[in-house]
Amino acid sequence: MLLWQAARLFLLDGIGLMNATVVRLCLRQKPGKRRKRLLLLAAIYITIAAAIHQLNPLHPKNALAAEQILAEMTVSVVHPERVRAVTLERPGYTTAYTEAPIYAQTSGYLKKWYFDIGGKVKANDILGEIDTPEVDQELAQAKAQLQVAQSAAQLALVTYQRDQTLFEQKVLDAQTRDTAADTYHEDQATVAADQANIDRLNALEAFKLLRAPFDGIVTARNVDVGAYVANGSGNQLFAVARISPLRIYVQVPQTYLPLIKTGMEADFTQPEFPGRTFPAHVTNTAGMVDPTSRSLLTELQIPNESGELLPGAYVQVTFKFVGDAPFLAIPENALIFQREGAAVGVVNAQGRVEIRKITIHKDFGDKLEISQGLSPSDQVIVNPSDSLSDGMRVKVVEPGSAQRTDLSSSQ
Repeated sequence: MLLWQAARLFLLDGIGLMNATVVRLCLRQKPGKRRKRLLLLAAIYITIAAAIHQLNPLHPKNALAAEQILAEMTVSVVHPERVRAVTLERPGYTTAYTEAPIYAQTSGYLKKWYFDIGGKVKANDILGEIDTPEVDQELAQAKAQLQVAQSAAQLALVTYQRDQTLFEQKVLDAQTRDTAADTYHEDQATVAADQANIDRLNALEAFKLLRAPFDGIVTARNVDVGAYVANGSGNQLFAVARISPLRIYVQVPQTYLPLIKTGMEADFTQPEFPGRTFPAHVTNTAGMVDPTSRSLLTELQIPNESGELLPGAYVQVTFKFVGDAPFLAIPENALIFQREGAAVGVVNAQGRVEIRKITIHKDFGDKLEISQGLSPSDQVIVNPSDSLSDGMRVKVVEPGSAQRTDLSSSQ
């Protein structure tokens, strides 16, 4: 269109210049010759107008020719393929199935410890023993006080029974009998309070022995013989961890959320065991995506009956997903590099080109995994030309096909 307009202006300027020249010449000639020259000028006008009309791109013949020229561009296309067997490798870390810190529940001095770090313990094994002289003294005093209270309660019972008999014989008045009954009940309450105090001290005596709450290993010992430990100080004396089974935590990217299922199998490796692969299974997930990393915290477990795997270690977890993955694969030579990012050319149903932005998940060199931007039904152009532009009409041919299909005829 621009070319036609430029040619039109050029021709019109030429006509104007020629018109001025011919008019000047006609004025200098005789009337007979002047008429001939005017007829010649009219013929030139008609010829040039016809040429301009033929050059008009809106002319049906010219428009058809332009369409035929554009349709001569042929491109090869492929359909994106779904990634079938997909795997995901993510870093993770191991942690104990259960871990419990051991604190002092009574005050005293550490008399002895029986297990150091790394020691394997069973449930109720004694980790250490605390010497509690103050608690021992309080317990002895409480026992003596209980005996006094019991004696007083016994005397109050005899007095109450005697006064009750004398009251029935009308020897004592009711007030004296009621006072004896009240004294007896008070002494009974004193006995109960003293007994409760003894039970409390007995419990503190039981806390002299620091015991393992479950089977596991001692992962920390923060106290030594002779050190003073105080009840409620918050100082951790020992730490015990259960490492069978063992937990593994890994962050799974948001893209793989539809593929993560409870109970699915996974493998992991640890640098300390080269050439070995350990099987594990997914037990549960966090149930929400971390808004910072856009990933799902996933927990796996392994029996670890031998105890060779330790908590806190770095591991590489490999998930093997079953079924179609949420990714599409295209050849690497379909990629178009733009300032805005990676893109591909797609031929739509009308036979026109769409430059579409894509998100590359993985680059395998000769193949790209695409997570966003394409569908399996798209016709992706391979080896796109530098002149490829959005909206261009093209003729497509699929690789390996001997017959070309002109999609432009469908319009």
